[in-house]
Amino acid sequence: MAAPAFPKQFGKYTLLRKLATGGMAELFIAKVQEDDGSEREVVVKRILPSFSEDEAFVKMFIDEASLTAKLQHPNIVQIYDFDVTDRQYYIAMEYIEGEDLQNLMKDGVDKGSPLSVAQCVWIVVELAKGLHYAHTKEHKGKPLNIIHRDVTPHNAMVSYDGDVKLMDFGIAKAAERSTKTQAGMVKGKVAYMSPEQARGKPLDPRSDLFALATMLWEMLTNKRLFLRASDFETLTAILKEEAEPPSKHRKGIDQELDDIIMTALEKDREHRQASVEVFARELNRWYYKNVSSPEAETARAFMRKVYADKIAKLGGRQAEPATVKAVSRSSVPVPEPVKKGELRRNTNRMDAAGGQANESPSTLKLNEDVRSEKGPGRTVEASAPEVLKAKPPRRAQKPAEPEFAAAATILEDSGLSQAELMKALQESQRKKAGGEAAVAGPGKKPATHEDGGGKSNAKLLILLAVVALAVGGVLAFVLTR
Repeated sequence: MAAPAFPKQFGKYTLLRKLATGGMAELFIAKVQEDDGSEREVVVKRILPSFSEDEAFVKMFIDEASLTAKLQHPNIVQIYDFDVTDRQYYIAMEYIEGEDLQNLMKDGVDKGSPLSVAQCVWIVVELAKGLHYAHTKEHKGKPLNIIHRDVTPHNAMVSYDGDVKLMDFGIAKAAERSTKTQAGMVKGKVAYMSPEQARGKPLDPRSDLFALATMLWEMLTNKRLFLRASDFETLTAILKEEAEPPSKHRKGIDQELDDIIMTALEKDREHRQASVEVFARELNRWYYKNVSSPEAETARAFMRKVYADKIAKLGGRQAEPATVKAVSRSSVPVPEPVKKGELRRNTNRMDAAGGQANESPSTLKLNEDVRSEKGPGRTVEASAPEVLKAKPPRRAQKPAEPEFAAAATILEDSGLSQAELMKALQESQRKKAGGEAAVAGPGKKPATHEDGGGKSNAKLLILLAVVALAVGGVLAFVLTR
């Protein structure tokens, strides 16, 4: 079958080309006409038809859109629209002309210009700003308690102008979400999970902190920290294997930076920094103490050097960001490439690549597991207005299986304890026995278990008793954990 022709219309959006198709949605570059007559490019994330007919999945998609719509921050991809067209739900979001962090790391090494130590730290500080904002975001005076749960290089975008943005809050867990995640369900990319997430335990923002520190470790060393041959081995490494200090794999990393990262990688979250904000503050302190020219060590300098050809094709200049960036010394863009010797340490000199002056960038080679790993297409997440009132389409007879847990567990469905349930059963039996005796009248025996109806009642009681014991067992298990 021939590929669909582009451009084509989808509601008020003109789809220009397809970016990617995932298991649940497809992404397009699109343009939309503004009220003033101008056009803006956006990314449209559209649910696949089979999932649009699944009411449970649509509810989760609405959760995702509603949640992310509340996040307005220069380090988080912005949401413009959320609606349903031709029975397909979609999100329209900010289009970032740039690269995800996974590509950025690979391309830098391939071109002999890997990220410097300072640039790695600067990018992670920017991501931390967006994460801390999400962690502490309130709505109508109540904390949203958002945890991203999927902080990975694929979900971090860096524009050619040097802006750093976190995306894909699709599996984020918030207190107000109407669709609950089943207890013990593990989500997220395995190699970046925290130990508590790998165990399926309740999470707090320090889980995202562990993932962010894992990313920084890998950015500095150009090696994978916990990734192994199988998911089981990867989870075992996360739970049991202690990470080595990044300084063992790359020169130019001092003890202070080692300590900051290793603290964030503690298996016990109580031993990590108290929050992502504290982690970012420690990294900022290191950055300004060790970098003599902070403006030259932002992501912009790296992007202008490594992606000069792509930037030239775009016209040699970048459009102004759609959102107002927070005022920060670390966000001042400088177009000149970094020159050798512009970094300094307290005890040793570092070159622009973050290593000793005699270190060649070619010594930093990307592991084959990083080169060969194929990440998902760029996905971003979303918003929700009037469509929240819309009724989802009817479920298909055989909907595709969504990658989510059931909407509720047996504990959430049952509001009775085992004792209360047994008491209700006994009361029901007494009332039924009294009613049968009154109907039987003088000279007649009430129905017994030997009668057909009695047998059905007995079977029903047995079934209810089994259910009561099962619920009681589950409750006892949860309460004793």
